[in-house]
Amino acid sequence: MKQNAFFLFALWVSALLGLTLFSACHSEPIVVQLPDDGNNGGNNGGNNNGGNNGGSNANECPEGTISFQYEVLPLLVSSCATSGCHDAASHKEGVIMDSYDNIMEEVKPNKPPSKSKLYQVLVRSGRERMPPPPNPAFTQEQIDLIANWIDQGAPNTDCLPACDPYNYTFNAVIYPTILQSCTGCHSGSQASGSVWLETYDDIYLYAVNGKLLGSIKHEAGYSAMPPGLQLDDCRITQIENWINNGAPND
Repeated sequence: MKQNAFFLFALWVSALLGLTLFSACHSEPIVVQLPDDGNNGGNNGGNNNGGNNGGSNANECPEGTISFQYEVLPLLVSSCATSGCHDAASHKEGVIMDSYDNIMEEVKPNKPPSKSKLYQVLVRSGRERMPPPPNPAFTQEQIDLIANWIDQGAPNTDCLPACDPYNYTFNAVIYPTILQSCTGCHSGSQASGSVWLETYDDIYLYAVNGKLLGSIKHEAGYSAMPPGLQLDDCRITQIENWINNGAPND
């Protein structure tokens, strides 16, 4: 009798564990949340009113302010400070585009953007244009970013652009981030490391094999990308959430 009772008890426990494990398995996307560092407000809901995690970030850019360190510099490093062009080693025509001080050699901050050599070469055509063909030209949005930064006095701002980690659609969020910080080096006939990040299919390949996330997180065993300043935590989280959601072309 005691053996039967023990058997029934063991069977009941096994069934309960099986039900618990089964109910824990699901196919919902895994959404990564940013750690609460005291500036993020602690509200992990999807309603973000300007902060990285539902609250305001103490270092968030005032509305309309362009961040040199997180918007302008990554774009110029990715597209201009490359081997054979304007990195420190190549310094083609004596121009280096890898730091604020070097970039300011090509900027006249208290004059219209059209007076700055940096802006002038972006809007030229043919081989006078920078980056030169066959590298892709700056988009109008990127040109406007440089122009607006110069209009603001070309300051060395290091504030964080507004970001919602739970907004991670490819076309509106992920692609612009990669276009700004990665595509300049990873496009055209001389893509760095023979890695292309120009199209959704290109990006998807490195998203699903883990290399994109490993690189932008600067993890051991991966090439740290972008070189220099790492993407801010919120944009890394956006990319991670997009990958965890299946990396859709949405």
